[in-house]
Amino acid sequence: MFKGTIRPLQKEDIKSVEEIFDLYWNDSFRKNLSDKLEKYLANDSSLENENFEFFIAEENGEIVGVSAMRKAPEHIKKYSTTENPAEFYVLAVRIQGKGVGSAMTLSRIEKAKKSGYTEVLLFSGEKHKDSWKFHDKYFERIESAKAPNREAGYIWRKLI
Repeated sequence: MFKGTIRPLQKEDIKSVEEIFDLYWNDSFRKNLSDKLEKYLANDSSLENENFEFFIAEENGEIVGVSAMRKAPEHIKKYSTTENPAEFYVLAVRIQGKGVGSAMTLSRIEKAKKSGYTEVLLFSGEKHKDSWKFHDKYFERIESAKAPNREAGYIWRKLI
């Protein structure tokens, strides 16, 4: 099980984080992730309204996971039942089954609560349906949906 720490993303983490992203994505979403990382680390004002936060999981000096959350955008917020939902934007780990994803998910839930969010929403598309069972552990699968890129998948929700 994961015995490391979860902390905010720092500039020196970028190479390791990009390598983890490469394990999961090789499409326009992947490019979008890199763009968001660059803007986030540069404190770009275009992300200010989204309240983006990136976190990494580190164990024995190695970055083993990355996650992000933000204020839920309108295409996700429409599935909310409360006034201040967060979107769990991304979760990627170097090796599955070691508790890294669970630790990052529980940490983000606590961070979302402390930040004043009232619920958490997330979308996972067909390309990543191997993660759906994981999401079902922590969230309620509420309905099928399409991402802005038209990928089919599901929305999960958790009131916090």
